[in-house]
Amino acid sequence: MADLYDKARELLAEAFSEAEDDFRDGKLITLPSDVMGAIERTFASKTQAYREALVGCALTRLVDETIDVRYPATAHGDKSFSGRGVSDQVVAPFLQSKRVPISVSPYLSALRGGAKFVPGGQPRIQRDQPAFDALVKAVSYVADANPDETRALLRRLLREFIQLRESANISLKRTAKPSVFQLDKIADTLLRIKSGGRIASFLTIAMFQALSDRFTLGWEVDFQGINVADKFTGAVGDVTVKKNGDVVLGVEITERPIGKARVSLVFEDKVSPAGLIDYLFVTTALPEADAIVAAKNYTAVGNDMNFVDLRRWLHHLLATIGPVGRLAFQDRLIAQLTETGVPAELKLAWNDALEAAIGGAT
Repeated sequence: MADLYDKARELLAEAFSEAEDDFRDGKLITLPSDVMGAIERTFASKTQAYREALVGCALTRLVDETIDVRYPATAHGDKSFSGRGVSDQVVAPFLQSKRVPISVSPYLSALRGGAKFVPGGQPRIQRDQPAFDALVKAVSYVADANPDETRALLRRLLREFIQLRESANISLKRTAKPSVFQLDKIADTLLRIKSGGRIASFLTIAMFQALSDRFTLGWEVDFQGINVADKFTGAVGDVTVKKNGDVVLGVEITERPIGKARVSLVFEDKVSPAGLIDYLFVTTALPEADAIVAAKNYTAVGNDMNFVDLRRWLHHLLATIGPVGRLAFQDRLIAQLTETGVPAELKLAWNDALEAAIGGAT
């Protein structure tokens, strides 16, 4: 049984990661309409236990196809399994660690009393018969499905849990006196997450805002949003730093290697038309050699174009702005993370990274 739990944990972690990618990319795994309808009915029910039990059934089926997942109690025969064991040892701890709203234990609440996932197998105390019937339909599909079909159902099911998490109110943690070490570690952890460029942008914006706050620079730090074309907004970059309405600095933020073509395009479309004398590429990847040469050539004629590695840039400035500035940086970063539309995944990542950084610092 322990081996089943270990394999189920591994499968659940993999499927959840895939589901997070699906949610981030707006991808929907296609399932038969009646099965999808059954899943949606379990999520519409106030009885959370039904949808949580379905996760355990799918995992158990993937680990051992000889198990009949319609019978979630070992008393039901040799091919049955412990639904409570899978729930308490695998599903509940994992979903709780991902801050997904779930019940305490489905098999100690709505599914106690020897429930079977077959027609007429409802528990003695029934709270939502239509939702239980929907669970039975979904489990019946899993019981006859091949591994690919079962994995697709699990992935789509977990995406629904992630959607549920998005509606939950997640409070962001903070520390009273963030250090350079802690903020370095947090930034490095966050930049490893697939965020579609959000994290790199949030960190860059927070630093410019913190610089202005700390040294009373009076900067206006404008950001046009992820994947918004500059030509439609008139912005000179992903970030435009202004003072009294005048552009101080144009900033391009990228996680991809920059080549000569990109530098030339930025110069022709943004730097030259706006008459900018200072432009900065904030990157997480090394620029290509021809990009550096092109930037030097433009700089030589009076249009400074420079590259900075985001991690190193943050590190040196965090050391420069002192305790007050670091606190401002943390506050500015949290303010962005709390904005409407920011995925819960990123908020949870901040909380986890902060806890890890505090735990590893002196």
